[in-house]
Amino acid sequence: MLAHHQQQAAPMITALALFAVPVAIAALLPGPAQTALVARVLSRGAGEALPFVLGMIAGNALWLAAAVFGLSALALAYEPVFVAVKWAGIAYLAVLAWKLWRAPAAEPEAAPRRTGGLLGGAALTLGNAKAVVFYGAVLPQVVDLTTLDAAGIAAVFAVQLGIDLMVQSAYVLGAARARSFFRSPRRLRLVNRSAAAMMAGSAALIASRG
Repeated sequence: MLAHHQQQAAPMITALALFAVPVAIAALLPGPAQTALVARVLSRGAGEALPFVLGMIAGNALWLAAAVFGLSALALAYEPVFVAVKWAGIAYLAVLAWKLWRAPAAEPEAAPRRTGGLLGGAALTLGNAKAVVFYGAVLPQVVDLTTLDAAGIAAVFAVQLGIDLMVQSAYVLGAARARSFFRSPRRLRLVNRSAAAMMAGSAALIASRG
């Protein structure tokens, strides 16, 4: 019996390993969401990045769910929804960029609403049609979705969520270390305006995409 279970588990372990490689590469590549995340840490600190990271991860999890349950093509058919979410994310970045550019050269006294970070991170991920295309193209090539049971689905999500969390945490830690060197008012102003430029650049990059 044990040998039978091991024989059944071996192909799934191999499939998860094959799935993990492209997921890790895609997560490591810096994009507009990562740029916005780094800018947020530089301007507000690592503690304020958690809601944004959770929003990003939740967005990716939704697109993975669409791929697992065969809904990728259906999701892509609703282009107006993609466009609306995309521009909501752009507006969020633009507002943040404006606020950071005008921010005083001092440590922030009051934290922004955490729901804003959560929704902002989710909007940037959900507005990216390439994410659902990525999961819809990669997952069926390495995992047999027709035989995937509840345990297999949980394993796929665990791999994706674990990799996503580790990579985004690395971005946060790296940005937090860089931020520790900028404490004087003059340097804080430079950080705020650099972060504003990064936010605005991310918004422009997203807007320029088809």
